Amino acid sequence: MPNKAKYDASVRKGEVQQLVAQLDSMRRNSDHPVEVTLAELVTKRYGVSMDAFFEELGFNPAIDTIQNIFTMPDVSVRWLVPEIIREAVRLGLRKAAIWPDLVAMEETIKQTQATIPHLNMSDAAPKYVNEGETIPLGDISYGQKDFKIRKIGRGIKTTYEVMNYCSINVVSIFLQDFGIKLGQSMDALLIDTLINGEQTNGSESAPVIGVGTVGSVTYKDLLKVWIRMARIGKSPKAIIGGEDAALNTLDLPEFKTNVNGGTQPAGVPSSSALTLKSPIPKNANYYIHGAVPDDQQIIIDPSSAIVKYNAQPLLVESDKIVSNQTMSTFASLTTGFGILFRDSRVVLDSSVTFAAAGFPAYMDVDAIEQAIID
Repeated sequence: MPNKAKYDASVRKGEVQQLVAQLDSMRRNSDHPVEVTLAELVTKRYGVSMDAFFEELGFNPAIDTIQNIFTMPDVSVRWLVPEIIREAVRLGLRKAAIWPDLVAMEETIKQTQATIPHLNMSDAAPKYVNEGETIPLGDISYGQKDFKIRKIGRGIKTTYEVMNYCSINVVSIFLQDFGIKLGQSMDALLIDTLINGEQTNGSESAPVIGVGTVGSVTYKDLLKVWIRMARIGKSPKAIIGGEDAALNTLDLPEFKTNVNGGTQPAGVPSSSALTLKSPIPKNANYYIHGAVPDDQQIIIDPSSAIVKYNAQPLLVESDKIVSNQTMSTFASLTTGFGILFRDSRVVLDSSVTFAAAGFPAYMDVDAIEQAIID
């Protein structure tokens, strides 16, 4: 049970409702909604950790239950419950998700439809300029593209027995798993955008590149994509694929060859006679997700491929249903992904040949490199 005497002596009593109301205002701010936790606000205002804040209020999350909080005579302290639930869901949201590693940045927007910049580089290759000549103009046009973001969410029911007999820490572990499922749905949204783009007409879809032999991916197929992306200034340091694709790729001899007692790094020849200077990755991170089609793998430069837009941070709401003695908790957030540079990710498709699906014209580096002498 909470230490009521300690709570009565606390200088923080009666302030919980005010704290949570401030948090809610910051998260729902129409001009600039922000993702902020109760722990962050407590540390900023009082200079103490969340554990110390709980202790000062007479609570021990390792022993006390959610119902114990509801039994406190000061109703203000009950505002802690949705924040406890929210923090557990938030931790799970990022615990197993892959999107935090793959987005170039996160941006806050004010509405559910955003207009983002789009550069169309049609003629920007340098030209020779003689003495006294006017420098020729190329065309780099600025455009805009619209896309809609989505609300995603889910509800979960908790029985009175859980609230009465399970400690807050134990309940938090299961709520984290609830957050993990929410994070996995965001990963699926990320992958859909990486493959298809955010435009309904497909104008921002990823380039799809075939392989040398249908049905298999070789190290040379990966090198072909890595080298081309490196030549246009991208750093393809991540790959996303399903389980079978990951197993087949990781089983390639080039990723298993033992050189001087260690594993052969990707793209590094075993012979010291040749050093590859194109900046292809010596190490690449492989992410596994079931949303990627079986025949495909996405090679991505996380620093410039995609951005995450947030309109509404994680929102957790609860509803107590007396008739069946349960508490329903609903978690939702309004978010979306937008493509930054179309050529910062490539889909390697083992169901088609490279002869049938090669690099698109906008990834033709040779034309740009030779433009000055043409």
